[in-house]
Amino acid sequence: MKKRIFIGSFVNIPDFRKKYTRIKKEFGGVIGGRWIPEENFHITFKFIGDISDNQINLIKQSLSAELDKDIQVSLQFKGLNAFPNIYNPRVFFINVYDSTGVLEQMNQSINRKLSYLGFPADNKPFKPHITLKRIKSVKKELFIERIKEFENALFGEQKSIQINIIESILRPEGALYKKVE
Repeated sequence: MKKRIFIGSFVNIPDFRKKYTRIKKEFGGVIGGRWIPEENFHITFKFIGDISDNQINLIKQSLSAELDKDIQVSLQFKGLNAFPNIYNPRVFFINVYDSTGVLEQMNQSINRKLSYLGFPADNKPFKPHITLKRIKSVKKELFIERIKEFENALFGEQKSIQINIIESILRPEGALYKKVE
């Protein structure tokens, strides 16, 4: 049986619950869609898709130097944004800044190693972020106004990450993400 897989790092933003409640309140009537639960917050390095257990084992071997180890970083979760942009938002997220450059190095290493296994490298620039909502509908003018109010808001920091193989289990009530052992 195939599993829907990505390479990522779960994040835990300390004391974020109150801030997230405020974001939900400020944007609740402005953008439609489902809010992502905090336990699903993660940085994606590489979305792979549906693959077999054999392919997962090959990925584990290829990424053995990166997986499940504490990696020192200096992350700031700062400002709200949207893909592809705030004027045509489809994904609502928190920016992730890494002053050490480690996230970018990890992303390049992961993509290079996985390309040797036949998974094509991403051609889009790496933009670390924490998805809050996939937008189904939007009141654009109000969204642009509100998002600018949070442009420089600091939501938290994190000093280490672990890179994992993560399975995405799609369910009617929302995706469940779990680390592949």
